[in-house]
Amino acid sequence: MNGDPRPRRRTCSRARVTTATLAVLLVAGCGDLLDVDNESDILDEDLNTPDAIAPVVTGVAGDFGAFYSQTAHNVGLAAFELWHTGSHGDDRETDEGFMRRPSSQGNGGYNSASRAYWVATDAQRRIREAFPDDAESREEMAQVVVWGGFTLLMAADNWCAFTFDAGPAVTPAEVYERAEADFTRALDIATAANSPTWQLRALAGRARARLFLGNDAGAIADAMEIPVGFEFDYNYSANDSREYNHYAGHTRDKYRREVGVHPRFFEDPARHADPRTPMIDWGEDAVGPDAIRRWVEQDKYPEYETDMSVSSWREVRLIEAEAELNRGNLQRAVALMNEVRTAAGLDPYGAPGTADEVLDQLRWERSAELWLQGQTLLDLRRFNDPLLDVPPGRGGGGVRDRCWEIGEDEYQTNPNLSGGGS
Repeated sequence: MNGDPRPRRRTCSRARVTTATLAVLLVAGCGDLLDVDNESDILDEDLNTPDAIAPVVTGVAGDFGAFYSQTAHNVGLAAFELWHTGSHGDDRETDEGFMRRPSSQGNGGYNSASRAYWVATDAQRRIREAFPDDAESREEMAQVVVWGGFTLLMAADNWCAFTFDAGPAVTPAEVYERAEADFTRALDIATAANSPTWQLRALAGRARARLFLGNDAGAIADAMEIPVGFEFDYNYSANDSREYNHYAGHTRDKYRREVGVHPRFFEDPARHADPRTPMIDWGEDAVGPDAIRRWVEQDKYPEYETDMSVSSWREVRLIEAEAELNRGNLQRAVALMNEVRTAAGLDPYGAPGTADEVLDQLRWERSAELWLQGQTLLDLRRFNDPLLDVPPGRGGGGVRDRCWEIGEDEYQTNPNLSGGGS
């Protein structure tokens, strides 16, 4: 992941832009807005003032949101949550298990992750310059660090390797370590800022990072701090296409039947009965634009402005349950899962059997609770699910790809990668 999405362009420190383009400037990293003639000058340093920090923080959140729903949608195609029923070649490519360069979705998602993390990091510089005396105790700083941390989690979950600041490739484990450090810092800042909201958001993110790093004790400690009722949603909007929840435009009948619910969900009666995987079955004759594949509508994100969960107390309970299971505490793991099931209006899971049986149930709970939230491919991979041990759709390898490679743009321009330029 390139830490600067514009490493080979001039900076915009002297760019001339109107006030109307300020929001675009903030989220685009300003690399494409050079030498525009207007009646007023907004310089880079003008964004490092107290009055400018609120829109800077909004821009950071905006970049995360644009990355989040698009990437989660693509993960759904790769992870057998969704299947392609239309005519978009990049959707079909991911559906069929091709995630290597020059994957269009892998490249676009990598660039979006890179941009989102760079903008979050650069915002920290701006906050320090705007508030030199108390930057590390301001809620705005906690916010941008948390958004960056959740960007890293999504990237580590779904890409095979990453770069920072045009440096060498690092492993997903190293990205999780950076995310854990970011969340720890955000927690300290939010505590100093007396911001319980952002404290909890940092704790939830760190619990997830710690679980995937194998730190079960740390994950449990963080998870136990999260109360019932904790919800951290990304708020999408129908105001502008950049603010849309991407799912609606591809998976809803009112817009386009490009992608539908995968048969492993719509053919399973238990999935239909689970309120966490809502879908609308249009009947056996309903197909998408490809006129071949049966189309079933997802009903979790019905509109462009439908919010998406970034984290919740239910996800955190499942993190805690998995960590307890890893430590051999089957009764505690089941109790935590049943807390989540009760919240969904479902009957409790029965008395614990073997550890393998409890793990199977835990995987079911995660697949339902986190459906279409971009974490299922990671779960298939880390639990060695045989779903991934099948040939790709069009041949060209023994099994499906399990993660996206570093994006083509980064690969071709980063001198530390084998395809990199000088």
